[in-house]
Amino acid sequence: MARLLAVLLVLICSSSAYAVQSFSTVDSDSKEEVEKRAMSLIEGDLTNKLPIKGQSFRIDENVEEITLLFFREPGSKPLVLIKPDGSKWYDTRYPAEKVTWYTDPNFDIIRIKEPQPGPWQAAGRIDEENKALVISDIRFEAEPLPSPLFQYEELKVEGKLYNGDEVVKTSRFRQTVLLDVLFVSTNNSDFDNFGSNPSRVAQFEDDGRGHDERAGDGIFTGFFNLDVVPGEWMATYEMTTPLYQRVFESGPVEVKPLPVEFNVIQSESVDDNHQLVVRVNEDWIDPQSLVINGETSFPNGEVRKFTVSQIESFPHSVEIANLAFGKHLIDLDIFATSVGGREFEARIDDFSFIAKEPPPPEPTAAELAQRQQIELERQREQARLEREAKQKQAMTNLIIIVVVNIVLIALALVGLWWFKFRRKKVAVENDEAEAEKPEKSGKK
Repeated sequence: MARLLAVLLVLICSSSAYAVQSFSTVDSDSKEEVEKRAMSLIEGDLTNKLPIKGQSFRIDENVEEITLLFFREPGSKPLVLIKPDGSKWYDTRYPAEKVTWYTDPNFDIIRIKEPQPGPWQAAGRIDEENKALVISDIRFEAEPLPSPLFQYEELKVEGKLYNGDEVVKTSRFRQTVLLDVLFVSTNNSDFDNFGSNPSRVAQFEDDGRGHDERAGDGIFTGFFNLDVVPGEWMATYEMTTPLYQRVFESGPVEVKPLPVEFNVIQSESVDDNHQLVVRVNEDWIDPQSLVINGETSFPNGEVRKFTVSQIESFPHSVEIANLAFGKHLIDLDIFATSVGGREFEARIDDFSFIAKEPPPPEPTAAELAQRQQIELERQREQARLEREAKQKQAMTNLIIIVVVNIVLIALALVGLWWFKFRRKKVAVENDEAEAEKPEKSGKK
């Protein structure tokens, strides 16, 4: 969180009693005089800074807590704090139960609870302009937000940082502070944003960039982008420093739906353009004041801009070229005046629609007759193919039957032949056996 800042000593003391003295202050000063001196620093719009004697400073015995903010030369090492008793604290070695130490390439910020009274020293390459100031009630006050606000509205809001009742005019001190703006739902069930998460809508800067007019003039500028759900919100300002955070609330405020509505009528023919239809809620804005700047990104990569103003009647249609099918993105900047006379602007950067290819036109009578003729011919051809398939199948079945029958007949003939052959063979064998018997009996 590096920042280019001068050397500061920030002292935060308890409300009961606190004081800071330079090293040259006489120890016998009364408590009342010390407190009076400290309070005079608060009332002196921070230009009356307490100088440090060299690199030494003194902490009064009544101080219960102190925060030291030292700005070093760029690239130098963190400081070493030397206590009144001579002991040393380093950024890596200190009593954690009493000390919080934050170091940055350009500064050290150290918070000490119940610091030891007496003269302290800061050893290191401290900036030549090392100063000390007392921080009292640091707070941030912004301009009141208008009512009502509108969804998607963008508005510039200015604010100032206060120390007590005085505006902080030390630019280097302001650079240590971050200021964010959140919209937090009031969780009122009567509104659509009931239960919505907090939304960060802006950050305040005093750097002369963006919408901030001049750097370091003490006026912080925030540019709100209200991309939130319509409903009741609490504007919450968060002030953050390296060691603490404070929150300031303003509101509640009501965010109304944007009183300008957009719809798309898609073309049903490739020869016609799409229509962006604009409607307004005349209960909230002057319809004659409406100005719209738009930028369309087409699916084919082409980008076209358009402007609409001085609209005489609503709903009003804006032609969107029909260049290609697919997703179209339209960024819309809306400028108008409310019925109460407040000029406002809003931005919608996520409006989109998808152009689909239209269905083919209805066929003519001739085309229908041609289609019917084609269908009839197709059916005839299908019937012919089915007949041929049936005939072919019947022929195949007949061939199979004939072949099977031939095979069966052949098998039967073979079986018959085998039976006769076997029978004949047996008869021959029997005859031969009978013929051999007389021959054997004659020999005997």
